[in-house]
Formats: sequence, structure tokens, C-alpha cells
Amino acid sequence: MAGLVAVLVGALNLAGYLGFGTDRLRVEASSAISAAVGSPVAVQSGRARFSLGGVGLVSLEIPDARLVAEASGAEVARVGVLRFGVEITALLSGRIAIKSLEIADARIAPDLLPGQGDRDPMAILRNADGMIDPDRVVSAAFDAVDAALSAYEARSTQSIILSDVVFELGGEGSGQMPLRIEEAEIRGAAHDQVSMRADLALLSNKLSVTGQASRSLGPRPGLSFRFETDFDFGALNTDTASDVFAVGGNGTMVVEGQRASVGSPDRISLLLNSSALTLSAAGVALVDGPATVRASLVGGSGKVEFEKISFSSGRSRFAFHGAVGPAPKGMGSGVPAYRYEFNSDGSRLAVSDVEEPSVSVLARLAGRFVPDARLLAFSEIGIRTSRGEVIGRGSIGFPDEGAPSIALAVDIPSMPVAHAKQIWPTIVAPGARSWVLGNMFGGTLMNSRVRFRVPPGRLGNGVPLSAEEVHGRFEVEDTRFDITGELPPVRDAFGAVAFRGNDVDVTLAAGTVYMPTGRAVAASNGTLHIDNSGNGPLIGAMEIDVAGDAPAIVELASYKPIDAMRHLRFVPTDFTGEVSGHVSADIPLQDDIPVDDLDWKVSLAYTGLALARPLDGQEVSEAEGTIVVDPDKAEISATARLNGIPATIEMTEPLASGALGRARDVTLLLDDAARQKIAPALNDMLSGEVKLAATGTEEGAQRMVADLTDARLTFPWVGWNKGPGIPATARFRLVQDGEMTRLADFRLEGKSFAIEGDVTLAGGTLTDARFPRVALNRGDDISVVVRQRKGRFDITVEGASLDARSIVKLYLSNTEQAEKTVEAIPVSVSANVARLGGFGGETLTGVDLDFASTGTDVGTMTLDATTSGGRKVTITKGGEGGSRTVGMRSSDAGSILRFLDIYEYMQGGTIDLTLAGSGNGPLRGQIDARDFWIVDEPKLRSIVATAPPNGDGRSLNEAVRADIDASKAQFQRGYATVEKGDGYLSVDRGILRGPVIGATFRGTLYDKKGNIAMTGTFMPAYGLNRIFGEIPLVGQILGNGRDRGLIGITFRLSGDASEPQLQVNPISVIAPGIFRSIFEFR
Repeated sequence: MAGLVAVLVGALNLAGYLGFGTDRLRVEASSAISAAVGSPVAVQSGRARFSLGGVGLVSLEIPDARLVAEASGAEVARVGVLRFGVEITALLSGRIAIKSLEIADARIAPDLLPGQGDRDPMAILRNADGMIDPDRVVSAAFDAVDAALSAYEARSTQSIILSDVVFELGGEGSGQMPLRIEEAEIRGAAHDQVSMRADLALLSNKLSVTGQASRSLGPRPGLSFRFETDFDFGALNTDTASDVFAVGGNGTMVVEGQRASVGSPDRISLLLNSSALTLSAAGVALVDGPATVRASLVGGSGKVEFEKISFSSGRSRFAFHGAVGPAPKGMGSGVPAYRYEFNSDGSRLAVSDVEEPSVSVLARLAGRFVPDARLLAFSEIGIRTSRGEVIGRGSIGFPDEGAPSIALAVDIPSMPVAHAKQIWPTIVAPGARSWVLGNMFGGTLMNSRVRFRVPPGRLGNGVPLSAEEVHGRFEVEDTRFDITGELPPVRDAFGAVAFRGNDVDVTLAAGTVYMPTGRAVAASNGTLHIDNSGNGPLIGAMEIDVAGDAPAIVELASYKPIDAMRHLRFVPTDFTGEVSGHVSADIPLQDDIPVDDLDWKVSLAYTGLALARPLDGQEVSEAEGTIVVDPDKAEISATARLNGIPATIEMTEPLASGALGRARDVTLLLDDAARQKIAPALNDMLSGEVKLAATGTEEGAQRMVADLTDARLTFPWVGWNKGPGIPATARFRLVQDGEMTRLADFRLEGKSFAIEGDVTLAGGTLTDARFPRVALNRGDDISVVVRQRKGRFDITVEGASLDARSIVKLYLSNTEQAEKTVEAIPVSVSANVARLGGFGGETLTGVDLDFASTGTDVGTMTLDATTSGGRKVTITKGGEGGSRTVGMRSSDAGSILRFLDIYEYMQGGTIDLTLAGSGNGPLRGQIDARDFWIVDEPKLRSIVATAPPNGDGRSLNEAVRADIDASKAQFQRGYATVEKGDGYLSVDRGILRGPVIGATFRGTLYDKKGNIAMTGTFMPAYGLNRIFGEIPLVGQILGNGRDRGLIGITFRLSGDASEPQLQVNPISVIAPGIFRSIFEFR
């Protein structure tokens, strides 16, 4: 106001020299003004004019007065009219009494006064640290009022009138803050009282000011003043260059001061009331509605005390109290600063875009303002609701130009989601805030945080905030996530919302989706990524795991924007079973995105799934597998029952035009139960799972491929089987003709076997099979024809060669199994094979076989063949009336025993076997072999040449003083009684007689576990020893009975029949025959 002071001083001094000429008036006025402002100022004006003024007054008018700074030549003020009202009676008596002063049509630029540009107009209010001191403000205010009253006392002026006076604040020509005094009057009512009124305009906004000041007499004069301002601001920008801050509204501000003559300290109070106050920063409304501020400055307190700050922002109501003042020296970092603290004991938040009930909060803000750094620091930010709290810290930096910098760190240990929505500032992560407001309801935030840091000039520049500038994470429990479109919300949800810049990532640990129908789906491991970069439409990428019963999952997938069921012609009620899987979908987050352009994918796994309606004519039940559906196609991979039969299904169903064509790959899984339903006769040969794949049609027939790898394939009559895990494939064309089914071009293939031919079934039962090629083993070359007549199978086998080892093993080792096999089904076999392979590399040629069973007993069998040595062999099997007989005769005993895998070290000789039995009991009889050799028997060599343990260290050769040839032993006869049961073969009274070696034996040759348990006596020099056995008394005493030699060694064979353990009694080597009976193994 230095310019106004200069003008008033100059005017009053001009009036003091009314008796002089105009030039003298200008000189004296210049001196007075220069002295008032502290630098040379020249006064220029037009010629003074006198005229009659009001009653008793003479008016002196000085036109076109100008104040010019002599140093710079700058025009400090221009006054169009300067008018004085002088009292006539005082003038006639020689006195000057100015009753009024009027200034009109003036423009004043106080910053252009010499020294004013660098001069701090607030210096008088600062303390030693340069801080505005509230105590100094109080003193300066009362001193100014006291000076004004004193000035009125010194002169007789009763009024000062100003009209159309403009102060150009902010520098020459800038016009940044023009303050226009439209009308103003200052009137002294008495020597100790002044009143004023003014109509002002600041940036085109109206203010009306009235006020008065008075002084009471005394040793310490008391002072009081009251100024009341009515304001009506449309939009007052405090930073017109950047429009960072803007204030508007209307109301009244009252400033009152009271200085008591004694006792109480000086006090200034302020009361601001507005019915519609607006305050915004960077375009964000901070205050919008009624506001009240009540504050006071008390001398000596060193602070401004705010008893009440109440204001509205939208539907929210805030009420604070607190204080501001210079920080004591040494506090904090020691940098001069103001400290402040504001507390709210009851504010209510009801943000306009938050559709949640309002919430009452307690709040606290405390910190410091550092003027030199232009930094407002928040050391404490605390907001507490009834069920949660927010704690934080931050700062705001005010640059010379542009938007402020902001740093904010907020933590939320726990708070209801509804409360957090009300507290979330609109400028902090607006993308994340928008999603949370519109899609998250209920629940509680836990362990959440927000970090916000932007440099000066960053806010409001149109560029979205980056991930480094703003980021945060909210953990939430027991909330509701709304997804989009028609998709039902996820309730009872646990998860998190994280944001970086404008990108938002929502994660769902667990929750439940409740359908409008009451069905529920469990949701977990969900994510929703929202890329809010502004590069294209706003679309979220959702990933979520789901689980529930089939109708619920199908219903969920049928809602838009997914709508996966719209092409599949099924409704939720068509499904039963349990389903789990994953849903990927683009989620539109604005209204103008076509649903058909969105991508989505539903991948589901299901168990126990069944369809109420047929799929392509097939009843589907017990389905387990996956279905993947996207906008183009549905892909199904499953195991199921088709019309009750286990199956695997691979299907592709096109959903969109131009998509891949339909594909079907159905494989029936024929287990024992399934085959029993459709082809029970096959179970006689198959067990386990067979995969039967339909691979298309050909000439009216279905092309089928059966994978037999996991099945056991058995031809029970020949003892052949393929075990599970051995690859095998059967291919054929399935031709249906009523109840007749033909397997044409049948081909069974494995690594070492193959069968080719045709099979005919009637009602699921085999009626005819013709196999021109059968090779069950490598080298087989036969053909087989099977005919079924009235429940009986006639089988004809012909060919060049056949490996018969499996047949031999079946009928010799597993008699009971073999008998059950052939007795189960009436069968007759006629075989004519040129060459039949057996064990030990032996073969039979010219084989003729006739076999027949009745279905209740084994029946009969006759086999005639020639051994590899050219000798005949005949095997017969018969039975009648429940009895059974087995006979075998051959003049090449060694070959036939090797062929039958009975004994491999025998060569030549004749053999005669006769066995008989009844019912299911064992076969008993005798075996008699003559004139044969035992060649390279390892156990014989061991008995002869090895010294027994725990003996005298001599071998049998040494004991008899002979070199017994154990590599090839000749025998005239071998005899034993035999018992053959299921899985075992035992002998008794067994003897071997030869010119050099003899032996007796008995025991079990093999049992069901494959073990041997044989004992006996081995007699070297058998020809001499036998003579003593024939002498009656000597033989009985010394020879140990008939067929026992005088000298012998007892032995035992035990353990695994394929590798038995030999034990020898060493004492028997030298003991008499009668003692050998004692020591012989039992």
C-alpha cells in the first residue's frame, strides 16, 4: 500500500500549502512524498482549480496528478482527480482545515516505487529466523490502527473518499492481481474513532468491506477494531500461469481486534462463513459447499489458533481444530519452518462417486512448512474409523511454476472396504480407484499400502502416472468382486488389488460365485489385469480357476461376455457331475466394446459327467476328461460311457464360420464287463481293457482298430497268451447284418505273432473263424479253422510248423488248469502238422493229433509222431466213466523227455509210461526206461568228484580207488512209481541200474512252488556191489536190502528245481550198508 500512502501524504501536504502557487505546491508535495517513501519522487499535475464544495467548504481540485520515480522515470501513480474540501471559516481566519479528501480515476503501481521491488513488505512481521511471527502480526495490526487514529487526530480531516482506484499488484504491466477500489470512504466520527466502507474488485470478483476502529484513553490506550468483508468470488486463481489453485464462492469474513488498556494480552480473532466456498488444486475440488473458519491470534502465544475449521466437499463434512506457528529453534532439522497440527474429532466422509454409506472419521494432520524450500511436510497423517485406521506421511513441494510435487506413503493395517473407498483420494491411482469403487463391495482391507510420488509440474499435464510414481497393494478378505457384464460376482472372496501407475492387477485367492438360480461355483487363483495405458479400449484380462457341479459351471460359462454355451445347444440342467477348470476372458470395462470382438477360453476338467440328452445319438454317462471352448471351436477329450460302454472321446466341434471342420475320434474301452454285454464269447480269450477305435467308414463297414496292449489275450486250448503291456493290435472291418456281426479282414499283429482271417459272430457268440495264417510264435506256419455247431467247437489245424512248447507246458505243468480249460467248452481238435517244436531243441515230425472233450471231462487224445532221431512216439489220453488214463511209448526216450521238458540229460533208450486216475485226483502209475545213457549231468559229476564237507577230505573216486566217468553213464534200466498232480510230480521206489553206477531215489521232483525235494543213494562200482546184495544174509545185513550195493553215498537235492542244492552225507562213504540206512537222509 506504499503507493496509496504516497498519494495521501502528497494530497495532504498539497492542502497545507494552499496559499502558495501551483509550482510551489508541487515542490512541497514532492518533498513530502519523497520523505514518506524514502526515495526521490516528483509530483506532476495540472493547474489547481478552486470551486465551491459542500456546505461551508471550498473545493480545491488538482487534475492529472502523477507521481514519477526520479531515478527510473517510472510512473508510480496517475490520479485523474485529486480534490480537497477546505473549511471556509477556518480559511477566512487564516487557518487550513481540510475536512475531506477525494481521489478518483487513479492507477497506482506500488512495485514501481524506488526500492519497493526488492523490499520485503512483510519484513516488519518476521522474527529473527525470517518467519512470520503471530505475535508481531498482532503488534503490527494494533500499531497500524493506532497510527491511523493518531493521523486523524493530528488533522481535522473527517473523510477520505476513493473511487475507481486501481492497484496493479505483481509488477509493471503484468496485471496479474489488479485490485480495484470502486467506492471507498474513510470517516472519522470523533478524535478516537474511525469507520470505513469499501466496494472492491479483485480479479473481477466483488468484495464489500465495512469496518471501524476506536481507542479508549488511559495510561495504555485501549484499542479495538472490527472489519467485515462480504465477498463473492466466481473463480479466483492464485496461480494464473498454471491454474494450479483456484478459490471461489461467497460469504463473510470478520476480523476483530481487542487491546485492553490493562491486564489481558492483545487478541485478534477471525471468523469466515461461506455458504458456498470452492477450493480446487490441479482441477481437483477440495472444498465445495458451506465453510466456516474461526481463528485467533493472541499476543505472546506465538501461534494462530484455529478453534474451528469446518467445510464441505460434495456430500462429505469436515471439522478440524488446530494451530500454526513458527517452529521453535532447534526443533527438527533446525531449518526455519512453521509447524502445524490439525485434529478432527468428528468428520463425515460421503464422497459423491462412492455408493457406500457415509463414514465418521477421526483425523490428524501434523507437520512442518519450510518456506525456503517451499515444502509442506506431513509427519503425521492419521485417519481412524470405527473399524480401521490409515496411517501415513508425505509432503507437498510448491515450485515457482506449475503443479506441486507430492510424495505420499499410506499404510492401512485393517479397514473395511466401504470405509477405504470414502478415504481414497481421487488423484491417487484413479484407474485402480475407479475399478475398486465399481467392482469391490464389503469385506476388509488388510496389510495394505499406497505409495505416491510425483515431481513438480507433473500433475495435470495429461500424461498418466507411471508405475514408479504411484503404486500400491490392498489385501482384502471376505469381499465381493463384481466382474463384468452378466457374469455373477465372486463373493466371500479373499485376494488382493495391486496397481502400478494406471495398470491394475486383481488377484483372487478364493471365493464363491453364486448364480441367480442358486447354484454356486468355487473360484480360486484368479487374476484380472487392467492395462489402463490409454492405448486402445479399456479391456481387462481375466484368468480364474473354477470348480463346482456341472450345472453351475455350465451356467457360469453361459453368461456374457463369455456365453460359451450359445453354440452347443445344451442348457445347465442337461448336465450332472463335478467340474473344475480355468476361465480366461477379455473383460470389457467400457460400454462401447462389441462383445463378439472379445477373446475368451474356457478349459474344464470334469468327473462323473452325464448328459440328460443324447449327443450324436449316444447316451453319455460317467464322463471324465476335459473340454476347451473358445470362440472358434469346442474341443472335448474324455473317457466316458457311451450307451453304457467305456470309451475315450476326442472331438472337435466348430463354433464359428470358417473354423476347422468337425472331427470325431471315439475309442471304446471294452473291459470284461462291457464285452460280456456285447460279445460274451470274447471273454474266453480276452481279459482286461481293449481299446476299440472307430476310425471311419468304408463300403458300409466301420473300420475298427483294437489296441490289445493292456489286455491279456489267451488261446486256452494251446496254452498261449499275450500278457498286459505287450503291444498288439487287431484291425478289422465291422460289418453288421442284423444279429450277425462279421469281423472282415481281421488281422492280429504283435512283435512276434500274427493271425489273419475272418470272424463271424451271431448274438455275440463266435460261430465261424477262418485263419489262413496263424503264427503264435516265431517260425509258426499253420492255418486254423473254427466252426461252432450247437455249442461245440470243431477246430482244424494244418501247416508246416508249430511251436508246441506252450501246449506242453500247459498240459504237463498245469494239469488242472488245462483240464478246466478244455472241459469248460466242448471242443474237438484235428491237427496235421509237418513239424512240431518242443523244448531242448527237439522236434517231432509228421504229427497227427486228435483231441476231443465233452464239456464235462477231458475226453480223449491221440498223438502219433516221429522224433528227431527217426523213432516213433505215441501219446494217448483216454477216460470213461470218470476215470482217466495217460500213456506214452517211444523208442527214443531221451528225445521225447527233452521235447516234453521233463529231463534233458538222457539220450536214447525206450520208455513206457502208464498213468491212471479218477475224477479230479492225481494220476498214478509207473515209468520204465531201458538201455539209455545219462550225458553231462552236472549233479552226477559233483557227487563223484567233489569231497563232501566235514568229511575226511576224500571224494567218492578216491574212496573207491577208481576214476568213475561221470560225463557219460550207461544204464540198463530206470524205474519209478510216479504220481502226477496239479503242479507237482513225485516219485518213489526209483532205481537206476548200470554197469558202473547205480542209484536209488525218491521224493518230489517239483512242486507248485517250483521246488525239488529228493533223497537217495548213489552207488559207484555198482556191478561188484550188487553181487553182495544178492547173497541173502550178507545182502540183508551189509547191502541194505535188495537193489542196494555194499558201498554207497547218500544225497539230497533241495531248493529251486531249476538250480537245486546238493548235500552229501560224508559218513556213509565208509560205513557198512546197514549203517547207511541209518544215516541216509529222510
